[in-house]
Amino acid sequence: MSQKNRLHAVPDRPLELSRRDDGFVVTARWHTDTGSDEINGPDEVVIRIADDATHEARQHGITSAVLHRMGRQVDDMVAEFHDMPSVGAYQVMVGRYIESRLAELAQARGATADGFEADLLAVYDDLAGRRHADPLGALATATGRTRAALGRLLDAARQRNDQEGPSRERLA
Repeated sequence: MSQKNRLHAVPDRPLELSRRDDGFVVTARWHTDTGSDEINGPDEVVIRIADDATHEARQHGITSAVLHRMGRQVDDMVAEFHDMPSVGAYQVMVGRYIESRLAELAQARGATADGFEADLLAVYDDLAGRRHADPLGALATATGRTRAALGRLLDAARQRNDQEGPSRERLA
């Protein structure tokens, strides 16, 4: 693909973003556009030791701890590339929203145990409707439950909805 076509494929956006982190530089590159509104990661990620890195960083090189830190940097670059709020701030905002929404739904149903699954499903559907990239992951983080456990709770709520029909009060 020519440079002209590449620039046309991803209009008004940089094709490359970089971050520095404690003696390392991570660069993410997008070569193509998926042609959809979905969030896509970079086509290429390069991690290198910075020119001004400490002797210790040079001695140890790119370790699994460095890769973990750089993963967070890549998440931030993906968010920037797609004009989203910074990932850290976005995750905090989503977590707070989930917690407050679950509390509102629990109060509306009288805070009894029955209905928690429906509340989770309402919040999950809301996040999915807002095109959150990972509504199940956000719910897992906010509630402290595993994806598998949440999947079972959401399935139970869906089955109950199929049998009884959704409650307008819960989904409001």
